[in-house]
Amino acid sequence: MIMRILVNGITIRHLAFAIEVLITDADARIHIITEEPEIGLSQSLQPGSKLNTHPMLKILIRHLPRDTDTNTFVRGMWISRALGIESAERGATIHLRSSLIEITDKTFQIVGAGQKSIDPIIFDYEYDPEFNESEKWFGASFSCPCSEKECLPRGDGTCEQWSRKPIQKTTALETSTWFGDDPFEAVSVELEKGIADAREYLQSPKYS
Repeated sequence: MIMRILVNGITIRHLAFAIEVLITDADARIHIITEEPEIGLSQSLQPGSKLNTHPMLKILIRHLPRDTDTNTFVRGMWISRALGIESAERGATIHLRSSLIEITDKTFQIVGAGQKSIDPIIFDYEYDPEFNESEKWFGASFSCPCSEKECLPRGDGTCEQWSRKPIQKTTALETSTWFGDDPFEAVSVELEKGIADAREYLQSPKYS
């Protein structure tokens, strides 16, 4: 039986869930929906990661700049973009600039500027995990090399810094805030959560 799954969002956790489902069950039909115009590049500064911190990241190297290797610290938006590309290549349908109209329980019409569903789609499952805000962090990027001791070089001429206190530097190229426990482990933690969610769903009686 073909399962239709709605992934309502494009966070790293959402995308990891989609990829894990598609790796395990190539017949699953995944629809990813977002109001954003694209995955990754439209997002504000988010924590990055080295590609050797999680096995799923190693499959993304082919979607990243040529000089990237497993030891490179990669900006978060590039990782999100690479996860989106990998999801699409594995068969996910991505609806950009789109929203949902709920017809009945688990039945939706997709509307917006992206690919539309003229007829309502009945989904077997909607994936939209709750996000619990925790500690507030402040992030900034700078031209590399820079004088900030806690900056992590990205390998592309820029570096990234995260602090519990506001970063007030006139040399910052970009600043933002992020909520979570540890920005330096955020990517691998969110990947693992998405994968665990997918495996739990795939093992549930309603799926089998």
